[in-house]
Amino acid sequence: MEKLFVPSAEKRVDLLIQENSTSFNNETISFPKKLWLQTLSEISFWLYSFHQKQQLRYKRIVEKLTDESLPQPKIKVQKKAASVSEEIINEILYKLKEFEINKGYLDKDLDLSSLAKTLGTNHSYLSRVINQVKEKSFKNYLNDLRIEYAYVDLQTNPKKRRYTIEAIARDVGFKSAESFSKKFKQRFEMYPSVFLKKLNEAA
Repeated sequence: MEKLFVPSAEKRVDLLIQENSTSFNNETISFPKKLWLQTLSEISFWLYSFHQKQQLRYKRIVEKLTDESLPQPKIKVQKKAASVSEEIINEILYKLKEFEINKGYLDKDLDLSSLAKTLGTNHSYLSRVINQVKEKSFKNYLNDLRIEYAYVDLQTNPKKRRYTIEAIARDVGFKSAESFSKKFKQRFEMYPSVFLKKLNEAA
């Protein structure tokens, strides 16, 4: 079936002007008719300009969407590389939640292998789930939990405020006061000694 050709709005106006120009070719064109033809001509020009602007706008939108979609395949590849089923991921996340509620992270001797054994999984799966779902390394995952616990515990337990920084660090699972202080500063933008001073002044 032959496709019908439907002229655009500006083309239809141009055709109309041509038809009227032919019909008035052998007679004197009055001022109102000249004005009308001029108006149609201006409308035709406006429609053409508007059409061009819309085309340019559409092109920019398509380019923007294309650019924004480029990083997506990398994310899919990363998820695929994990090679961990959704069922296993959910099971590990559930057990990690129990681990957090029971404050298992306070054990200073805890490592990836021992936690994986406790959770009934292997260290490779556990590491991948923490890296991709928690979006941090196993070490940072543990340290963040410990620091946040210390931050709350020092506010709610006045007895702990009389501890040395080294004692507080060991109490929440850190092996040294230096690493505890450094991590605390990164997380809360102040050293634990400054935080303790503020708490004691406010008491």
